[in-house]
Amino acid sequence: PRKRDEKLAEWRRDAPIRPVVFEDVGVLTDDVVHLHLEQRVAQRLLARFRAQGFVHHDLSRAVLATSDDAITRVVLLGRLSLYGQRAERLHEEIIPITARWVDPDQRTEPLRAYAREAEQRTLGLLHGTLAESVRVPNEVVIERLHASAARDVEELRPALEERAARVAESAVAALKARGEKEARELAEQLTDQRGRVQRELEAFETKRAQGTLFADMSPDDRETLEAHARVWRDRLAQFEEELNTEPERIQSFYDVRATRVEPVGLAYLWPVSG
Repeated sequence: PRKRDEKLAEWRRDAPIRPVVFEDVGVLTDDVVHLHLEQRVAQRLLARFRAQGFVHHDLSRAVLATSDDAITRVVLLGRLSLYGQRAERLHEEIIPITARWVDPDQRTEPLRAYAREAEQRTLGLLHGTLAESVRVPNEVVIERLHASAARDVEELRPALEERAARVAESAVAALKARGEKEARELAEQLTDQRGRVQRELEAFETKRAQGTLFADMSPDDRETLEAHARVWRDRLAQFEEELNTEPERIQSFYDVRATRVEPVGLAYLWPVSG
């Protein structure tokens, strides 16, 4: 941090801008600073991803990799977005739908989403695969999966929408509870502030009525105190209006006005032995 009496040029010289890296340096010392999610650089990166991360030409929509499992698996990644007033983004979540992949020529029914246990197994395989060097299947396999991708998305979309509806219901309830909590806390704060201002004004009025308020006080100090009293009266009127409008406004901010569910990617896990 820059010292209070330190000149800008000296500060720049003694505290040069450090690089931002995206690999763990392996130590935690005063020479290394972790950027938290609210830091401006992190916020700009997150804003960039939200705005363009799901654009077709900006982010690859499919991952094709091999796994040590004997079953071919597919993961449909969907994005659930909840919006409030003025399209304010209130909640965003990536929802995975997993299934055993079957060649379209051999299917007798649409792909069926896995239950929780098989889903966790599939996601564990996916995370393990992505944590290592991704092994890409051969060209023949890639062509088969590429030709099947659109159909796979459509067959898994009903499961995605069903899961998203449940997640959205839970998120809406959480947002409502948060809005109620913040509205209640704001009302308590305004009530407390109103009480303190009311007590200050009452003390002023009492002392003035007793004739002891302005004793040994200069004209300037008297005018200043009178000005404070006028501000207190105006503020008390504002408190009444704010108590009637602001908690409700805060609570309505968390009202979900629109819900959007969209597929954003596919991940195939092809058996390494296949």
